[in-house]
Amino acid sequence: MPFNHHKTIINFALIAYTSFLSSTSFAESRADFPIEQFKKFSEVYAKIKSEYVDEVDDNKLFMDAINGALAGLDPHSSYLDYEGMKDFGIATKGEFGGLGLEVGMEDGLVKVVSPIEDTPAYRAGIKSGDLIVQLDGNPVKGLSLGDAIKRMRGKPNTQIKLGISRKGEAGVVEITLTRAVIKNPSVKYKLSDAGYPYLRITQFQERTGEDLAKALLAIHEQSQVPLKGLVLDLRNNPGGLVTSAVSVSAAFLKKDALIVYSEGRAPDAKMRLFANPRNYVGDRLEDDYLKDLPAEIKTLPMVVLVNAGSASASEIVAGALQDHQRAKVLGTQSFGKGTIQTLLPLSSGSAVKLTVAKYFTPSGRSIQAKGITPDVIVEDPTISVAEAANVRRESNLSNHIANPKESKKSAQTNTAVVKDTTKTQFSDQTLVEAGTASDYQYTQAINLLKGQEVVSVKK
Repeated sequence: MPFNHHKTIINFALIAYTSFLSSTSFAESRADFPIEQFKKFSEVYAKIKSEYVDEVDDNKLFMDAINGALAGLDPHSSYLDYEGMKDFGIATKGEFGGLGLEVGMEDGLVKVVSPIEDTPAYRAGIKSGDLIVQLDGNPVKGLSLGDAIKRMRGKPNTQIKLGISRKGEAGVVEITLTRAVIKNPSVKYKLSDAGYPYLRITQFQERTGEDLAKALLAIHEQSQVPLKGLVLDLRNNPGGLVTSAVSVSAAFLKKDALIVYSEGRAPDAKMRLFANPRNYVGDRLEDDYLKDLPAEIKTLPMVVLVNAGSASASEIVAGALQDHQRAKVLGTQSFGKGTIQTLLPLSSGSAVKLTVAKYFTPSGRSIQAKGITPDVIVEDPTISVAEAANVRRESNLSNHIANPKESKKSAQTNTAVVKDTTKTQFSDQTLVEAGTASDYQYTQAINLLKGQEVVSVKK
């Protein structure tokens, strides 16, 4: 009887699979696993191992399968090896080496969610929505997000060339950036206008709530005149830790006001988070860094600035303050990332970053694939007509999760078309210092606080 190599591989895989199930907590739910689909995968695996033109490493084959399975779920679920887990943690601590980009994936390319202020990427004119299609002349297509991030990070003072596609502009822009140590303080403030201070949060990190409290105390002490209003800038803030979004919201809301709630399949994914120290410092109530804030912070008139780069935790804060009528939201439609990801450790020391829940504003609005609609629409005059018309949001990403309260038919998926032509600069690299007289949206926010006419830039 001839030796059947394919059948041997399939049987071996099925034996290994059964052994795995019986030796893990999955044994109780074996009936939920699709045996026929696993057999199909085993057959494909056998074909690749025996017939593919080049020999394929088993680890690569299975890692590609894992990455493909996660990427097919939604744009934010991914596999993280040890280095990827370190990067995930570093990003929330506020200091890391690299270019200064918060990124995701779109159609197999690296999508810029937001450039971080005062970094090489920001100074080069890279914008939210840009697609990175090449790294040092090599195509990004085919790389996992973790691999792409590894290549962009490196020792300070070393260089990397990025090929970038921007909607509304022909060809690929080639930009050479010099890596640097990225120190990204999440909270910045200015006493820009008498009585109307400016407060900016660039990302929701581990210490954002504490840093916000310090900034608000400093504003209160340093202001030479009574405070009349506050501008909270969340533009191009890609999000971060939900607990930090809760602490920021709690600084301005009445105690025990609902900030956000989430819905998911697992019990831990169902949360209701309130403006209560237990929801941002846990049982360490003595560490409540918001307890010493002046009482006027809870009632000070506010305007929150958002744009297409405001995502996730930024949208939690804007939505909570808007729903409680605590602040007016001004700017343009936010990004629309209304899902929560968590790290699920694996026995190998790696982890899966998995979307586990959808979150909702206090009034029950889902932000997913929709975003926060400002109370007052004011466009950014530094953004060209073409850029404004083609800005990318969550709803444009392949495999994005649909808004649970809207028809999936309304979801859009745009695929970038990358041309072969290259150039060395964008047609518009206007950089405006936020929170100054040259920042049009900020000046209109001040007008709104003062009760003066607000003028939107019409496209």
